[in-house]
Amino acid sequence: MRSVDFTVVSHTAVPGISLVWAQNEDAYNYLCDEGITVLPNGSAPIDTETVGDFVSDCGWENFECSLM
Repeated sequence: MRSVDFTVVSHTAVPGISLVWAQNEDAYNYLCDEGITVLPNGSAPIDTETVGDFVSDCGWENFECSLM
């Protein structure tokens, strides 16, 4: 069984914003390499409309996402 690299939380307090949580160091480095801002609490806010693109791009890099 393979572990999940990212957890994406789509229901947040801010409408239209999803939070991405890196679950390991490689996933965190991917966020940084892609220029995605990581907040001090470890989450990376992205536009909810781009979640599908994020998941697709992660798949090309052999990362797995869990959607919540």
